[in-house]
Amino acid sequence: METELSTIAIMPVPFSPEQILIALAVLIPALVIFNLLLITEGVFESIGLRFYQAVLVTTGALLGSLIDIPLVPVGEAVIAVNVGGAVIPLFVTIGMVGRGRVSRPKILAAVGVVSLVAYIFATPVPGIGITMPFYIAPLAGAAAGLLLAGGCHTAPGLAYAGGTMGTLLGADILNLANPDVLAALAGGQATVLSIGGAGIFDGIFITGVISVLLAAYAGRGLRKKGGVCQEEGE
Repeated sequence: METELSTIAIMPVPFSPEQILIALAVLIPALVIFNLLLITEGVFESIGLRFYQAVLVTTGALLGSLIDIPLVPVGEAVIAVNVGGAVIPLFVTIGMVGRGRVSRPKILAAVGVVSLVAYIFATPVPGIGITMPFYIAPLAGAAAGLLLAGGCHTAPGLAYAGGTMGTLLGADILNLANPDVLAALAGGQATVLSIGGAGIFDGIFITGVISVLLAAYAGRGLRKKGGVCQEEGE
């Protein structure tokens, strides 16, 4: 005796163009942020942070980009410091010095070099802020790190400190210390002039990441060629 069994077919439900666009609008930024987190975690681990510390720093920079801490009122304007773009890079740099990952004299030299470069190329633009070609500070930070470390494994740490702190000092702080520049940026209106800017997407944060990547890649190439740090060759 044969028994007929009913079957249930699971058919794909077609999505409307509007639903596809909404899905892409959600997925693409999520993928970008996820990959950014992976890259930055690797960068922070390469300068001596443990995995959980790298996660905390990256997450803190992301959330801290939304927070500006007011410091000094200047007329109608207020000078503030951004947590993601300034405070966290400062703490990371201090932590590297405290753990002995990099020497203080070399960090000061790296910061000084990048500060000078950043100050030269930075351009205050009323209504926008202080702008600079995105590649200047990372290249200066990486070059300073490689030269001061002789291509050794401390190059990424020096590149990070020089790139971030040098940009903060040379592009932001030195320009805001100029009364004429400050007045032009404020424009006589109630505004917040944030040191560190937009945090996670600010030039300072991105400068630190790119500086480390450039210094690590170039340093590895130099060591493989045997030109520098042969005792650290890989």
